[in-house]
Amino acid sequence: MQAVILAAGRGTRLQPLTDTMPKAMVLINGKPQLEILIEQLKTVGVNDITIVVHYMKEKIISHFGDGSRFNVKIRYVEQKEMKGTADAVLCTEPYVKDKKFFLIYCDSLFETNLLERLLKHKSDGVFTCREVKDPSRFGILMIEGNKVVKFVEKPEHPPSHLASFSVFIMPRKIFGACRKIKPGPRGEYWLTDAIQLLIDGGTVFEYEISKHILDIGTHEQLAEAQDLARELGL
Repeated sequence: MQAVILAAGRGTRLQPLTDTMPKAMVLINGKPQLEILIEQLKTVGVNDITIVVHYMKEKIISHFGDGSRFNVKIRYVEQKEMKGTADAVLCTEPYVKDKKFFLIYCDSLFETNLLERLLKHKSDGVFTCREVKDPSRFGILMIEGNKVVKFVEKPEHPPSHLASFSVFIMPRKIFGACRKIKPGPRGEYWLTDAIQLLIDGGTVFEYEISKHILDIGTHEQLAEAQDLARELGL
């Protein structure tokens, strides 16, 4: 299976760290978080990786090169304009040949065997989620049995306590959905809209619960990530 990693963003909430490096290169106990992801993908046999870059792309490309130093093949695709996550995913379409692929945001930290568990699902796609105490702060999954039927952003009346996090198995037909969605008020195209379009059309997404997954977007989350990485042996 191939993998796509979204690493175009700046990470403004992590300034001043991200004044001199892209958020993908922010260190977790001395190692760039993107390097941790690549090492984890290798454990499940993924060695064909496409990385979407933009902000300070040269620092990412200089560190990882063609991937041979890490025993993987890496290609880079530049998102020319920051027009949302669906636009970023669409940039990779020419290079993704598999019917399903891993899609991971570069600021995701999680237990390595999560990837193995995702691969066991036979559905078209898989969400990764975590149970949270305050669903009103997250994008929440509405589920029926083991299927995801809707994604609800920061609901006032949450349908569950399962918050979606940024690690997926994605069907290749997500590219067609990304082309069909409408932009938001600021002209950005969002992956969640494209996924919902697929679900509404009958594409089956299941979910896998992680007890540990963390999105690293703030200094507080970065501090938490340092402790979590040590706990998980990353």
